[in-house]
Amino acid sequence: MYRQQEFDFGIPLPPWQPKLRDRVFFALRLEPNDYSRFSALQRQICGLNEITGSLLLEGRFHVSLQHAGDYKRLRSKIVFAARRSGRLVTVPAFEVTFRYAGSFPGPPVTRGKLPSRPFVLLADNGPVCELSRLLGAGMKANGLKSSDHFVPHMTLAYDEKFIVRQLIDPISFVAREFILIHSLRGLTVYRNLDRWPLIATS
Repeated sequence: MYRQQEFDFGIPLPPWQPKLRDRVFFALRLEPNDYSRFSALQRQICGLNEITGSLLLEGRFHVSLQHAGDYKRLRSKIVFAARRSGRLVTVPAFEVTFRYAGSFPGPPVTRGKLPSRPFVLLADNGPVCELSRLLGAGMKANGLKSSDHFVPHMTLAYDEKFIVRQLIDPISFVAREFILIHSLRGLTVYRNLDRWPLIATS
């Protein structure tokens, strides 16, 4: 994500351009009617914790499920394998509830740069963890790497501060589908490649 330095003498910095520009991942995304509730919470708890770094736009709020890889150039065979993986998963719709907020350590700090730590909402374990597990199994069956370590969360901001985990008033949304996303890293652009509805419950 593009970040302005404290002293730039009016000269704009170029956008961050990673070597591996194309990221592919599975995620849950909020529906538009959920945006206002989560945006209000973002403003409230970031203000209380004096978070002054980069706040995510509401349209980018999501819960990552599995990371399918970072690539110099996204190849069709990767998208094909990820789509096959997604088609293997069938689970009921479920509620995701967040009860805590706090910081993750973030990537190692390189010389001359400030730390950039994700400030996140932490979700309860439950169906979201099972969905991640099933996707991981499907990815392995289709030749993709997956992770067995999963901490369900939603990033609200990036900041140099480290905020210890704290209890919040619970906030929830109903996951009705999961999505395969192509992220253009450095441009903060998400493109939905495919989506799969979760089974409606009566």
